Amino acid sequence: MNWKTYKTEGLKQKYVYRYLTIEKLVDFLQTSSLYLSRADCFEDNLEFIDPFDIIELVGQVKLLKVLNNTSTLTENISKETIASKIHETRENLRQIKNSIKEQQQKIFVSCWILNDVESFAMWDIYGRSGFALKFEQEYFQSLIESSIQLQIEPTSKLEELVVGVVQYQNFDEMHNREKESRLKYSFFRKHLSFNHETEYRIVGCGEDLNVFGLRFKLPEIGDIEFEIIANPRLNQFEFETYSGILSKYTTKHSLSESELKKWLNFRDIDF
Repeated sequence: MNWKTYKTEGLKQKYVYRYLTIEKLVDFLQTSSLYLSRADCFEDNLEFIDPFDIIELVGQVKLLKVLNNTSTLTENISKETIASKIHETRENLRQIKNSIKEQQQKIFVSCWILNDVESFAMWDIYGRSGFALKFEQEYFQSLIESSIQLQIEPTSKLEELVVGVVQYQNFDEMHNREKESRLKYSFFRKHLSFNHETEYRIVGCGEDLNVFGLRFKLPEIGDIEFEIIANPRLNQFEFETYSGILSKYTTKHSLSESELKKWLNFRDIDF
């Protein structure tokens, strides 16, 4: 398994965070492993698309919209010609979709957030049952690299493992900036609308693995340095309840109060 990094030199952000549910947190503590999900299972359909396919996709979608609006077309074009062109355009779109999906099935990803502080936006996504893992970024990257030797099949069959920072691009303007929009790795490209995430990724590449996800084994949980942070909206009873649950899986890592909690409770403090 080849190891590579992408745009991680000189990062300003000190930490990486992973926001997750209690179920996924317990799974992490029990297995001491990261789950790398296959890319075609992601909500974002355009993960790992390259500039050529973006330009083709935008162009074909616009063309289909024009063809479906026959009132904008000249009367000299027959209905048969329009119908044939619509069929051709839809087939082109299907080919682009299938090509993207085929590439996505070879890619496995674990997504993290680069930041110096927690994110209220991410806490809101996960609700009151949300938690966060917090690693020092340089330590985390070193941990991933040193853990390559721990992998067993099918994870050990990955041909390449890359950690890096996502680059956010406006796909609608790609036709004017194709050359400057090219990236060494397309799996570090996302649409500009996601740029609030400042995402840091672990990406594994491998063909014909026939699995929906991979477990990337880490050292024993007691040998890893990280923090577990509770949602700042938890009340004291909830915090203590979850603390008790998590103590069954790790004695080294106790549940920490969120640093944002004091700002949520500021109006209720009796000075």
